[in-house]
Amino acid sequence: MTVRDGKAYLEKADGTVSAVPLQRLSIKDLAYLAAMPKYESQVKPFLPDDPTSPASPSPTMATIEVDDPSASGSIRQFRSDRWGYKGLAFSNDGAYLATLGSNNVTVMDINASTKTEYEIDSGNRSSVTFSPDGKRLLAGSFDGNVLVWQFGNEGELKPEKQFSIHQGEIKSIVVSPDNQHVLTTHSPNVACLWELDSGKVLARFNDFAFNSGAAVRFSRYGGHVMMTDGRVAAVIDIASRKIIQRMSLSRGSGQFAVISPDASLISVGRIYDIHFFQTLTGMQSATSKGDETLWSAAFSPNGNRLISGGRENVKLWDAESGAMLQEFAMADSGYVKYVAFSPDGLHFAAIGAPLGKLVEVFRLPQSR
Repeated sequence: MTVRDGKAYLEKADGTVSAVPLQRLSIKDLAYLAAMPKYESQVKPFLPDDPTSPASPSPTMATIEVDDPSASGSIRQFRSDRWGYKGLAFSNDGAYLATLGSNNVTVMDINASTKTEYEIDSGNRSSVTFSPDGKRLLAGSFDGNVLVWQFGNEGELKPEKQFSIHQGEIKSIVVSPDNQHVLTTHSPNVACLWELDSGKVLARFNDFAFNSGAAVRFSRYGGHVMMTDGRVAAVIDIASRKIIQRMSLSRGSGQFAVISPDASLISVGRIYDIHFFQTLTGMQSATSKGDETLWSAAFSPNGNRLISGGRENVKLWDAESGAMLQEFAMADSGYVKYVAFSPDGLHFAAIGAPLGKLVEVFRLPQSR
């Protein structure tokens, strides 16, 4: 590895050299390079004054009450008698879950085992997320509209705004760490960068394949955003609103694509298997061999583990080795097409059962 002209040059296993802009590197990688005397002066300007400080204050995590904190497995079940749930997100403190019905958004209080439904206009929606400051909930629709609610301390919702961003189903929606920008991916092939407060679209990016896999991850301080369709990955510079790097991953998009919290890994589901790619080099680092089609996945907050949704089950994997660690059986049959990790990494939630009528919350083994 060498550093010059604002880039890190990495030699791959096949002898080719990849140039990576320093602003794309994680804080951990930058700190590693800055510790080398010959690169210190070049790398330090890209490090924050305090690399250990978070981009925004971290909320106090909720304590989820369970009978036996040392045990793992299912701890809560939320069922629907009318519609299937789509989209799944934990609140920033891990106390609530948000998901979408055909004409409502449902907020689930995990400790109280209760749910509150908020009616919205009819129309299918499939993606939902909380803003990093925890004050807003956003939901994307099949027609490219985004609904924005104010999210209260007690889990209550108040309608705030509605924006028409781009025609086409919104496959994923993510808000920047400073709560100013949003990136949405739209089927079949467009990503949009826009302002959260105004809904103004700042840039559109084409030539992707967001029919199945779609993932987005902002950098820690929001200056860049990475997105992937499982086939290619791209990094966008927010200031210039331009793609500054592209990377080929595989020939097809697969069933899902997810990006680790520090953007160092991309995981792509390909039929039975999960392929892990290092974003720094573009090399495949591990493969998890499965025995069934995998429909969804999510990284743990520390990026060390991955959960995947299959048929009637969720599997827990080691992200470094690709080894399966544990399998969790869902209470009902059906494909698990949505999964989410809690912010503290202690729990995960999954949507299963026929037509997605069950949201089930699991506690993970604490010895790992």
